[in-house]
Amino acid sequence: MKTWFKRILIGLVVLVLVAVVGAAIFLLTFDPNAYKYKLEELVQERYQRTLTIDGEIELSLFPRIGLSVQGVSLSETKSPETFASIDSMRLAVAVWPLLSDNLVVDHVTINGFKARIMRDKNGHFNFENLVGDSVQSSAVPANAAEATAGAIAGAAQALTSGTVKAPRSMQIDIAGLDLKDGELQMQDAMTGMAVSVTQLNANTGRVTFNQPFDVSLTARVEGGDPRFDANLTGQALLRLDPAAKRYSAQRLDLRMDGQIPSAQAKSLVMRGNLAFNGATSSLDVAGLELLFQGDIAHAATRLTGVEASLAVPKLSLDPHKTQLQVEKLAVRAKGAAPDGPFEFALDTPNLHVSPTSAGGDALTGRVRTQTLDTSFGLTGISGNASELDIKEAKVDGSFKQGERVVKASFASPVALRLVPRVIGLSALKGDVNITDPALPKGSLQIPVIGSLSADLLKDLASAKINAVLEGGKFDLTADLSQLSAQPQLKFALAVDTLDLDKLVPPVGAAPAKPAGDGKQDESKPPAKPAAPAKPSDDSINLSGLVGPSATGSVKIGQLVVRGLKAAQVGANIKLEKGKLDISALAADLYSGKLAGSLSVNAAEGNQMAAKLNLTGIAIEPLLVDVAKQDALSGSGSLTLDLSTAGANTYALTNNLAGSVQVRLRNGALKGINLSQTLRDLKAVVSQSQEMSFAADNSRQTAFTAMEGDMTLAKGVGTVKRLDIATDYLRVTQGSPATIDFVNSAINFVAIARVVNTSNEGKDLADLRNLPVPVLISGTFDKPVYTVQWRDIAGSLLKRGVESKIKDALGGKSGKSEVGKALKGILGK
Repeated sequence: MKTWFKRILIGLVVLVLVAVVGAAIFLLTFDPNAYKYKLEELVQERYQRTLTIDGEIELSLFPRIGLSVQGVSLSETKSPETFASIDSMRLAVAVWPLLSDNLVVDHVTINGFKARIMRDKNGHFNFENLVGDSVQSSAVPANAAEATAGAIAGAAQALTSGTVKAPRSMQIDIAGLDLKDGELQMQDAMTGMAVSVTQLNANTGRVTFNQPFDVSLTARVEGGDPRFDANLTGQALLRLDPAAKRYSAQRLDLRMDGQIPSAQAKSLVMRGNLAFNGATSSLDVAGLELLFQGDIAHAATRLTGVEASLAVPKLSLDPHKTQLQVEKLAVRAKGAAPDGPFEFALDTPNLHVSPTSAGGDALTGRVRTQTLDTSFGLTGISGNASELDIKEAKVDGSFKQGERVVKASFASPVALRLVPRVIGLSALKGDVNITDPALPKGSLQIPVIGSLSADLLKDLASAKINAVLEGGKFDLTADLSQLSAQPQLKFALAVDTLDLDKLVPPVGAAPAKPAGDGKQDESKPPAKPAAPAKPSDDSINLSGLVGPSATGSVKIGQLVVRGLKAAQVGANIKLEKGKLDISALAADLYSGKLAGSLSVNAAEGNQMAAKLNLTGIAIEPLLVDVAKQDALSGSGSLTLDLSTAGANTYALTNNLAGSVQVRLRNGALKGINLSQTLRDLKAVVSQSQEMSFAADNSRQTAFTAMEGDMTLAKGVGTVKRLDIATDYLRVTQGSPATIDFVNSAINFVAIARVVNTSNEGKDLADLRNLPVPVLISGTFDKPVYTVQWRDIAGSLLKRGVESKIKDALGGKSGKSEVGKALKGILGK
């Protein structure tokens, strides 16, 4: 027995000595760098990527397998561009636990980790061949901010979908991880997103699957689309279970400050507890808080000093079981808007939905600004997850603008069918009440009934609205398709009476007062009026036209808009790719007819165009209603072919171009009586006085025909042709002949000629066929008329002398008779 024991002991000693000597020989002779190139070839063959290891690989075996490497990089697929790289990495693995399928790793330190995550225009990520199955995503995010999350989610999908997973029997245990000076770049060709995470530093506690471990990180987030320039810090207690696809973050505390999409954050904090089950897509939230302080700027809206919070004490969502439970969800926000302070509140005290039942307390909310106060709510929740019924959804609001107050109240039961994803408001009822001293009766009541429905599975929605507007009908039907992509609307609107000036009164502006006494010194060129200051609050935002598509028809019995009165209005409307076309436009107005088309292109700089033909119209009431000018009367035709572009009314006027044609009969030019003015001319000339006077609508020049052609460029019109015929006169354009719509100024010379001296025109015989220039200058609302007598004084004096010589000669023509006649004329 002792002999056998002794032999066994000797054998074990020899075995240990052989193992030790063998290990020593292996360590002294094994060179891991000899396999470096083999590894690079294997990566190239399998992934079509270039693996480069610039530094030496250092390896140790006992008591742990240690690995240290420097200068490692991996290229993009079939490209020399770098996908990921590491400056240096060090780790160690215990040997004996490997024998029982346990991977125990000492502290891992990674320095200078850099990676670039990209998605091409077809929705493919640049890491797909590294994780096995494709994780293609062709869905375009609704905005650039979503793209950031989308790129991260793509990588997470590979890790959580099962394409990358450790052997189920393998237990991973990492003593700790240090990531220093990391960098992550994310680019998305589908959305144009480009965001980078730099100065990334992270460390963890002991990492073991299905066991909680601490994580903390700091980073800098920068990007141009969406706009990022912010600091990020965070910590949490994580639990990862890839085998069961369960992930949780307890005591989560994430903080950001700086520029984030559409906001400048003084502080953005998210804290609470989250748990996600990838197998069932269920989410559990407890004690979640989201806090924001800073300024928000989105499109034309700017909010300053915003303080907002979202509190979710408990939320449980399980889409597979169609279960939802929310307790005491509360949203609060306050701050300053351009027109004053604002407040927002939303509360859901209790809500639960399951396959067998649904119920909860009323959901309530309120929005308050300087001019708006609106409350909304949902009451009487019942049914189940398949058929959810809401007894009443209600909105009450009031809007105040000056002395006008608009109050509206709408309510309807709501039916939600979650499985077919159908929502319906079958009995919509409401009232709109407008009170304003400017209204004919001081108020306007508009009762409304209708129905709304949406089928989200089929991407369809429809609406039918019936209202009583000023005693007449207001009927609107609309069908909307492709809700989740680019909405397409088909509609038909039929209205008996629509007075937009009552519903949305235009904001008036005081006319500019001209400088000086209103007189023009003809010895100097007309002074150009000072350009008005560009408006700062009249921006025209047509971005809402970009995206949706719409086709429809409009029929209106009586229409009033910006003073314009029309009847039997009809038009076809088409909106596509940001361009709005109004075709087949027709209407009866001012004893005549209107036909033409309008277009607005919001996708290309707010381009606008109009081609209108008005026939048989009475020009005087048209000008009074639309331009607030009473300077012309008569009936006839008006043809407009105009175009412009700009972001505000100043730019639109400044870019105005096109042509205008006027053909009128039996009217009058108001402000000056040319016949009487010419009768006074001889007295003015003999006294060497300038004849200048302001417009006076009690004076007018009646005409039998008026024809004019004008071209416009950069907001300035040039009259190319003017022909006005009266009983005694003919009026044409002179030089200059411009009308400046940008500065509301006129600089126009009209040439008047006496062509008929019979009857009442006998006293104008001395002026027959003599061109008499009349300068019209000043502003539209206060024009000044100046007869430029110096241009005709010589001709008029010559005609007077010749007439007196003829009278003195009495038909004699000798030199002595001429001399006597001159002495008589000159009084010598």
